[in-house]
Amino acid sequence: MAPVIERLWQGRPATATMVGAVVVVAGFLLAKVSWWFFALAGVGACGPGILRELGVLRDKDEFARRAEQRAGYHAFLATGLFGFVLVALVRATKSELKNPGELATLMLAMLWFTWLLSSLLTFWGARKASARLLLGFGVAWLSFALADAGDEPLGWLMSSLPALPYFVLAGLAWRWPRVAGALMVVVAAVMYVAFGYYSNERMGGLIVNTGVALMLCGPLVGCGVALLRAGPAAPEEA
Repeated sequence: MAPVIERLWQGRPATATMVGAVVVVAGFLLAKVSWWFFALAGVGACGPGILRELGVLRDKDEFARRAEQRAGYHAFLATGLFGFVLVALVRATKSELKNPGELATLMLAMLWFTWLLSSLLTFWGARKASARLLLGFGVAWLSFALADAGDEPLGWLMSSLPALPYFVLAGLAWRWPRVAGALMVVVAAVMYVAFGYYSNERMGGLIVNTGVALMLCGPLVGCGVALLRAGPAAPEEA
């Protein structure tokens, strides 16, 4: 038991990172009182990194620093490309987007999601990160779906169906990573089209739909591309 606890303690995040995570959670919770408190989430998320770049904090080795910088560059590429496409769409179609106030939230979600996904893929490797992320998203989606379904068994069944691909693909990621990666991209594309996330007329409009698609289809696309790039590598440690 002692060696396990020692390994977990050695693998824990840096103290500044854990303090930042607490501040992020506090910012989200206090936002219910006033949205000004949401700025605390930004301080918690970005503060440790800013201090490291300024040389005030030196709690990570060179490998960890390079992994963080790589994840930040990936976040810049994804969010930047998305921003240019969105501007082109609005200018070319001259259409009025529904819920324009959600645009800042969408860009922030894209930035944070890409950074987190890249960080976990670098830290755990493609197979392990894909399996764990997909299981996590599947459990989260299933929990919310069952909570909203009420007391109807048929409602439970129908609401839980979108979570099924996450569990199936998580299992395939270990044994056939390339096959699982290709299937993840295909499933994400089918979900995007079938649920009409591309439309500005359905549900909450294009901005809100894109945010939902980011949470549902984003893990599939990110993990799928990582598995396709990883190829038939040697089995990773469980």
